[in-house]
Amino acid sequence: MRRLPEGYSTLKLDGEEAYVKVDRLGQLRRVGAVIFDCDGVLIDIRDSYNRAISKSVAYVFEALTRYSTPEGLISDEVISLFRRSGGFNNDWDTVYGILMFMLCGLPERLRGRLEKEMEQIGSQSEPFKRISSIRESVEKIERDELGDEFFEEAMDKLKKFTELLDETGVDSVDRNLAGAAESSEDLRAFVKVLKRFLCYPGDVGESIVATVFEEFFCGSELFMETFRMEPRFYKGLGLVENERSIIRPETLDRLTYFLGRANFGVASGSRLVPAKYILRELLERFDPKASIFLDDVEKAESDHSDRAGLKVNLKKPNPFSLLKAAEAFNPRSVVLYVGDSMADAMTVREANKADPRFIFAGVYGYSHPKDVLLRDFIEFGCDLVLPSVNELPLVLEEIRRGSVEDR
Repeated sequence: MRRLPEGYSTLKLDGEEAYVKVDRLGQLRRVGAVIFDCDGVLIDIRDSYNRAISKSVAYVFEALTRYSTPEGLISDEVISLFRRSGGFNNDWDTVYGILMFMLCGLPERLRGRLEKEMEQIGSQSEPFKRISSIRESVEKIERDELGDEFFEEAMDKLKKFTELLDETGVDSVDRNLAGAAESSEDLRAFVKVLKRFLCYPGDVGESIVATVFEEFFCGSELFMETFRMEPRFYKGLGLVENERSIIRPETLDRLTYFLGRANFGVASGSRLVPAKYILRELLERFDPKASIFLDDVEKAESDHSDRAGLKVNLKKPNPFSLLKAAEAFNPRSVVLYVGDSMADAMTVREANKADPRFIFAGVYGYSHPKDVLLRDFIEFGCDLVLPSVNELPLVLEEIRRGSVEDR
């Protein structure tokens, strides 16, 4: 970002830049605790989650149509467009959104025959059996030619479709697909059958989308450890093996000195077992009472459903995980939340409606495309924007010394 944004001061950091919102300097000086998102903040996920999204889409699309998608069809750009909306912090949702859009765009004759096959199979059996059955069924269907032109056009239309999506995530996918199907009774019926067949939203072991994604991401052993079930779609090493820790031990050392003690927590949309697998002993430096992972969020959702008889979505940008993690840092101190997505920024905005002690630091260096995310953070008005979590101690020290105001 060449021109200094209005209302921000800047710090040069080894060829990168950090941006500090000037009117939030007072609160930044009073930070007493730091809560981190995990993926993209503590862990470099660039070669894991995006590839798991791409592989999952390709696998399910081929199973339902017999057509292989071109290599690299689901690009980082497409995935980034979903995340920019703020409603796709959960990568299962992104897989679902891409699949629903692509399959709804199939030629009408192929779509109609696929609908009949899915309707006969239904959604009662487990995901692997449903996929196996649909593979056998579509083998008997005469192929319509889906060439490169179909896939190129589908991606162009998908990018435009993402402009309609918002922080409601899957609901915004369904809402806009329903709008597109208003004039087509056949398409409306197809959407209903497809959603039921994929069984989404749904958990691992129930939903095709969730199960395929997690088997590719985790790999055989970690999948069994995480979900307590045998993998059926994929046997081998998972894409999680491509992940690396971003945060360095010395970063936590400097933050401990700065804060006076290790007031660190986690509010993450990822699961505990894969995080432990990558961070190992580093995770022990975070307060377990202030560490909320997807497993905890799902349990809270289930408990609410049991009590009230209604399903609730507590995943980001719902502030549940952040508010719950921050309970460990009472009495009230200013809490800095470090995230790498628009969903994280929106989570802080929502948390402040209930408890106005949160400020947000957006990190952009381990995301793609990072220039777009940097611009989005600035336009959203984030309090602090950093290349990575490892620059946080230096920036907070500069702010306390008063160096930032002089720039």
